[in-house]
Amino acid sequence: MHKPSKSLMQRAAVWCTLVAISITSTHADPALQAAQAAHEEGLAAGHAAQPSVRNSVRASSAQDVVPGYTATPPERSHYGQPNLSGASDAQLSACALTPFDPVCQALTGARASANIPREQVSPYDPSVLDARRVAANPASVLEDIASFYSGCEVTSLPTATTESRVCRQYSGATPQSCARTLTVDVARTSSCTPGDWIAQASQGTLSLSVQCKPDQPAAAQRMRLANRGEPLAFFDVDVETPLTFPQAVHTLADGRMVWIANNRCVGDDCQLTGLVAAPTMLVCTSEGEGSAACTEERPFLARYGSCPAGTLPGNQIMRFHEEGVTTSGTLETAACFVPDPSRNGEVGYDPTGSITGTSWRQHSLRPVTGYEINPRYGAIPQMGLRFERPHTTVTETDRWDDRCPADFGDGRCTVSAAARCVDGPATRSIEGALVTRDCWRYETALSCQFNASSDECAPLTAAGCTPSGSVCRQTNPATGQCEVLEATYACPVAPATGVAASNCPADVFCVAGSCFNTARTADTDFARAMTFLEAAREAGVYLDTDLMRVFSGERNRCRDRLLKNCCTSDSAGQGMSNQSVFGVGSRLVFDALMNSGNREFLYYGMRALLMNGGFNGTFTSYGVTVAVNGTALPAGSSVLYAGESMVVAFDPWSLVIAIVIYVVMSAISCDEEEGQLAMKEGAGLCHAVGTYCSSCIRVLGSCVSCITRTTNKCCFNSALARIVQEQGRLQIGKGWGSAQNPDCSGFTVAQLQQLDFARMDLSEFYASIVPTLPNTGTIQTDNLNRATTCYYGEGRCP
Repeated sequence: MHKPSKSLMQRAAVWCTLVAISITSTHADPALQAAQAAHEEGLAAGHAAQPSVRNSVRASSAQDVVPGYTATPPERSHYGQPNLSGASDAQLSACALTPFDPVCQALTGARASANIPREQVSPYDPSVLDARRVAANPASVLEDIASFYSGCEVTSLPTATTESRVCRQYSGATPQSCARTLTVDVARTSSCTPGDWIAQASQGTLSLSVQCKPDQPAAAQRMRLANRGEPLAFFDVDVETPLTFPQAVHTLADGRMVWIANNRCVGDDCQLTGLVAAPTMLVCTSEGEGSAACTEERPFLARYGSCPAGTLPGNQIMRFHEEGVTTSGTLETAACFVPDPSRNGEVGYDPTGSITGTSWRQHSLRPVTGYEINPRYGAIPQMGLRFERPHTTVTETDRWDDRCPADFGDGRCTVSAAARCVDGPATRSIEGALVTRDCWRYETALSCQFNASSDECAPLTAAGCTPSGSVCRQTNPATGQCEVLEATYACPVAPATGVAASNCPADVFCVAGSCFNTARTADTDFARAMTFLEAAREAGVYLDTDLMRVFSGERNRCRDRLLKNCCTSDSAGQGMSNQSVFGVGSRLVFDALMNSGNREFLYYGMRALLMNGGFNGTFTSYGVTVAVNGTALPAGSSVLYAGESMVVAFDPWSLVIAIVIYVVMSAISCDEEEGQLAMKEGAGLCHAVGTYCSSCIRVLGSCVSCITRTTNKCCFNSALARIVQEQGRLQIGKGWGSAQNPDCSGFTVAQLQQLDFARMDLSEFYASIVPTLPNTGTIQTDNLNRATTCYYGEGRCP
């Protein structure tokens, strides 16, 4: 089993730490205090990030970081050969047959890049000279170091009176090329706002609507059934495969089923009929004298097509008894029959006389061409829904990057051959869209002449520089003549002085005369900033896109009986965070403790944990099974998430069994829900709504002694979600319901935006993260020991 890379999570932790520090507020008005606050926040960021960075830095081998690494590549045979032109030509010829091979693309790309004409940058270009002067004497450009490190002793040093400059002299000719390359920009526009319910059909108090989920397959369009605006069910519907007879797609809590029929799509224009009915209904009719005849009636009756020539539909053949012609119904309506000469078939006759026979055998089944409502069943709600299937429109925009000049005004280069396509026709995947073009890159061959010698050294000679050496950088293989000669000159410069710093203070940092004590403690707002970031993360990961609610909870109950109080707390729940149970994920979230009553916790949590964490493998832990590449799921599992190659399923009984192991003694007299609730209490995930008497001893109808008191609680998948719920409800006036009917619903997006997190007391959550803060004293000591030799100009940072 492979687990997600811990370095990925560590880098995310570093990023969150830096963002948290950057948003921490400062409380200073004067410029000096503002600078001090910025300095202190920078210290806090470094202190918090250092442990994670240190753990992510390790001596990895090449096999760990380079895909397909081998110590004996085929190119090893080229080592030591005096001439590789033959091998390179052979490789490029082979690449012509495999243009999409990554190695070949690298080779052709490198060759094309090398042949692009580039503007020559002279060694005595002003930018190059300025860079050299800065490197030789930083104080001349970057200001005297004494103004930055006012606590240091600064010594002036004389600088050199000359500096070396390099120039080149060109002669001969060389082939070149220029290119025109195509870039295609892909823009996507959704037909609707993702998450919105874009269409609705109603009958009575029931309504059926479809959700905007662009580019979902036609076989998985998200639907919602509501009663008086309150959602009853969410389910996926195949709107592409036509149904001539209603098909059940979802079962409601009251036993009725949602049926879909008449579905079809023409392009993105889709329609269907939604019906709500139980699979069967017992219908009774009176037969007189107090007796009744009852039959199970189905909600829909099929309409059948005609039978082949020479056959009769079963409902056209009347049954009769052997001894007479007394009828007793017809043969099966859904089948076609032919006379049976062996007289072993069903007995009947055709009243119309179209086909003669008294014994019949089944020939074929009649095709179903439609349906109708069974009049004996009763009224059935029908909702005809028509909508535009949510989709994304892709717009392609071509941009050509032409590196070939319109004309060669200097006359040095001329076009030696017409432009030719070197890449295409081909199809490329650009941001998920397949884009086909006849040609992606054109190349034009050039011939660049150096007829009259191009001499870059003449200006140096005119400036009083003296030559000090030369070397040939390019030789014509045919004539042996040097085509590129590189010369070195010594040029005079104005006298100047440099500086050196020593005896810098160990606990003071100074900028432009303002000094700060580096021994100050880190920002105390770190824990608060990290708490806000964690709240924002959980709100984003656990957003219920069906109900558009965040920080949702679930209802749990426990009982206090005469001989056993099952409303307890078990500290074992503290060890069931995402990180401890699955080996990855947040230690602040407890998805594994939440049962099947609210599977959104597991669905969104596992998706965030596995789909974005690089997971690859198969495991089962605490009732959650991750199956990759078709691995079978345990019996009784319910699918939470199904992707292209991965399925996440949940078996609530496996979770219950795992939890009961922790609470064996309590399970003797307490049920599974109470054992699980005890563990949630141990993890600090629950808010008690109220207690009521659920069982009592009654005398003459009055309760005289309560024997069982039941406590209802709202539990959440993280302690932070519970704290936000407790304090957020007070701000917006949202209650918890009653002891018998608690309200554990989450906040709507509008309610969440009304919350003022700055007014919340989050000290309880701080305690869970403050102990993990880094040891700032140790880090400060290490950095101060290095500070005196780690500043610009010396170039030494141990």
